[in-house]
Amino acid sequence: MTSINKLAIAVSLIISLLSLGIYAQTAESGLNHFATDGISFDYPAGYSVTDESTEEAQQFVVTRKGSSVQLTLVVMRRIIERNEMPAALDNFKEPIIKQAAIALGQANAAGRTPVQTEFGARPADGVRLQSSGSRKRIADVVWLRWNFHLVGATFIRSAIDEPVELRLWQTVRSSLKIDAPVIRKIPDGVVPTQGAIHGGVLNGKALELPKPAYPAIARAAHASGTVVVQVLIDEEGNVVSAKAVSGHPLLQAASVAAALEARFAPTRLAGEPVKVTGVIQYNFVAQ
Repeated sequence: MTSINKLAIAVSLIISLLSLGIYAQTAESGLNHFATDGISFDYPAGYSVTDESTEEAQQFVVTRKGSSVQLTLVVMRRIIERNEMPAALDNFKEPIIKQAAIALGQANAAGRTPVQTEFGARPADGVRLQSSGSRKRIADVVWLRWNFHLVGATFIRSAIDEPVELRLWQTVRSSLKIDAPVIRKIPDGVVPTQGAIHGGVLNGKALELPKPAYPAIARAAHASGTVVVQVLIDEEGNVVSAKAVSGHPLLQAASVAAALEARFAPTRLAGEPVKVTGVIQYNFVAQ
């Protein structure tokens, strides 16, 4: 084998390896992730997300250039208790169904076909609407209550595009996450579970509250005083984030580390888990 042939083979191998690398990267980046303000979901590459949120609701529209598909996700900001259903649900879903009918060119939403699906592992009810004519379009409108919030989704596509666009619908439904609300104070009209944490100073409500270490550098500087740490407690009573908001700079890191090890009983509102935010205070005496 000549040196020229060896060089040609080597170049071919390099090109093949580079091609494999590009393919793997493309395969891995086949999904995009969207996350904002307690809501997150995945969607296939090639689509785009537009944020059309208002003061009353978070709304996100997923589309693809050159396609008739449109997926609209609506999450009401207001907390809805179970005892407010089904009146709140009727007021929520009917306008969404009517909008879907208008998008299909219908004067009303007659001819609904009931459908059922899932968002994550949560069941969702809904209806299917279909337009008439040669270019038939289909709209699935579904709804559910998730972590105190009413959630609605409208998936509009043409019958021709449906086999391709169903991947978008399936990906968003399986990956959607709605965070539990963060309680800073009890909303008007909501009855908390007895013993629930309402925010504020949380020292006396902790199941476990480790004392922070007194850093050597702070001891050398005779640092003292109160450090206040803002914490976020998840539905299971774990501190998932902590940030010092006041106190001597040399004592803040130790206080944050201790706060992250604190444990609380899970907090529920009307029997449903919520997140809680509040503060933990640590008092240091100069040594």
